[in-house]
Amino acid sequence: MATRSANLPIESQYLARAWLVLAAILLAAVTVVTIALAARSAPAGGTGIGPVRDFGPAQQGAPILVNGSVCGQCR
Repeated sequence: MATRSANLPIESQYLARAWLVLAAILLAAVTVVTIALAARSAPAGGTGIGPVRDFGPAQQGAPILVNGSVCGQCR
């Protein structure tokens, strides 16, 4: 008698192994793509070999005036 699904124990064992192999291959592919994309982008700290950009000394803005006098809460 022919079976329409994996009812026999040996068939279900092969089917389970096939699913595990497929899941492992998919996980490995996702890992490789993630590492490749991460290696391609520049790090956030900017660790290039060029000189560090200098924006000059820090400047403080003008004081905030409220009704002609300097705001005490905004200093």
